[in-house]
Amino acid sequence: MNLEDNKKAFMELLRIPSVTGSGADGEEKACAFLEHILQENGIKTERIAKDLHRPNLLAAIHAPRAEKEPVVLISHIDVVPGIQEEWTHPVFGAQKADGRIFGRGTLDTKQLTMMELYAFLNLKKQENHLNRDVYFLATIDEEAGSSFGVEYVRQERPNLFQNAMVINEGGGFPLHINGKNYMMLTVGEKAVCKIKISAEGTGGHASAPGENQALLKLAEGLRRIFAAEKELTCGSRRTWETMRRIVGSDSWDNATGADIFAYASQNSIGMRNYKIGERSNVIPAHVEAVLEFKVLPYGSQEEIEAFVQKQIDGLPLEMEVLSYEAGFESNFENSHLKQLVNDLEEACRRFGFDGGVLPMLALGRTDGRFFGSAGSMVYGCSPLLMGDSFDAILPKVHGKDESILETSYEFGAQVLDEVIQKNCLKEERKGDKK
Repeated sequence: MNLEDNKKAFMELLRIPSVTGSGADGEEKACAFLEHILQENGIKTERIAKDLHRPNLLAAIHAPRAEKEPVVLISHIDVVPGIQEEWTHPVFGAQKADGRIFGRGTLDTKQLTMMELYAFLNLKKQENHLNRDVYFLATIDEEAGSSFGVEYVRQERPNLFQNAMVINEGGGFPLHINGKNYMMLTVGEKAVCKIKISAEGTGGHASAPGENQALLKLAEGLRRIFAAEKELTCGSRRTWETMRRIVGSDSWDNATGADIFAYASQNSIGMRNYKIGERSNVIPAHVEAVLEFKVLPYGSQEEIEAFVQKQIDGLPLEMEVLSYEAGFESNFENSHLKQLVNDLEEACRRFGFDGGVLPMLALGRTDGRFFGSAGSMVYGCSPLLMGDSFDAILPKVHGKDESILETSYEFGAQVLDEVIQKNCLKEERKGDKK
C-alpha cells in the first residue's frame, strides 16, 4: 500500500461511524475494514472480543529470529459522537476543504491507526530482515474505559503487554515554545486513584436539621482534603525536569505548552461523583463523595491513602479505595528512548519539520496504561506539522470540526514509518526505502 492509497483508506475508515458502543454498525465494520486490508497483504489477523460485535483486531509479523523485545503499535478505532448541527462538514464525511480532511477520528485516533498500518505493511515486505516481532493492535471502547477493549485483550493475551516497546497516542502534536519548534513525545502517564469518603448522621425533615448532620461532617472532610492539595507531593518529576532542561526556562510563552509543563509537576484532586440525598427537604442520614487523585508516576496507593487519612484524622468519616491505576514513566536517559528521540528528530527533519523532541506526560489516561503498568515502555507519537500544532488542535479533539491537514497526515505516516523501520529492521536494512 503506497502513501496515496493509505490516505484514501484513511478517509474510508473515517466514514465508518464507529462510535463507542456502536457494535455491528460501527466498531465491527471498522475492524472488518482493517482486517480486509491486512489479509489482502498476506497478514493473518485475530479478533479478540468480549462482545462478538465489538471486536479488537490483532495482527503480527514475526522476525525469523527475534533479537529484541517486541514492538506493539496500538490505537483505538472507536470515537466519540458529534452533533452535526455544530459541524461545518459531515461528522463522518471525511470531506476535504482548505487542505484539511474533516471528520471524527482525524485526531483521535484513526489517523494513528492508519499511520501505524502504513508502517506495518511496509515491514511485511521486509519481514525476513526484522530484528523483533511487531504487533498491530486496533482496539475499541477506549473512550468508555476500555473494559471491552485493551483491558479484555490483556486478560486474553497477557504476554503481549510485558517488556514491549509500544507506540501509542497522546504525543506527536508540535508546539512553538520560546522561539523554537518541538515535537511532543509522551513518555508516561499519571496514576489515578478513586477514593470514596462517606459519613453517617441523623436524618430527618429539613425543618429540624439538628447538629448530627452527615453532610456537615463530609463537607469538613472535603474542605480539609482540598485545602491540603499542595501537600500531596508524591511521584516523579523527572519528565518535568527534562522539559525544563530542554527548553531552558521555567517561563514558556505558549499557554498550552505552559499548561503541559505544569501538569508534569503537579498532583491534583477532583470530585468524581457525590451522593448527598435523594429527596428535597429531607436531611440524608448517609452521604458520600468520590474523589479522583491524579498523581505523578510512581506515586503509590499507600501514599495517597496516607495523605487522605491525615486530612480526615479525628473526623467521623469512612474512607474506601475504589480503584488505583499505577502511573509509569520512561527515563530520558534510557538508551532505548535516547535512540528513539534521535530517530524521531532525524525523520522529522527529513520530511519537513525543523525542531527538537520534547517529552511530556499524557494528558489523561490512554490504553497505554495497560502496557506501562505491566513493564512495557510506552511512547505517544502521531507526528504532525506545525499547521496542526497542539494549541490549535486540542479544542478539536472531542470537539466540533475535528480535522487534520492532508500534508500533516502524509508527514506523520512517513515519519512514523521511518522511525519504526529503524527500530525494527536489522542494521543493514535500516533506512532502505520501499
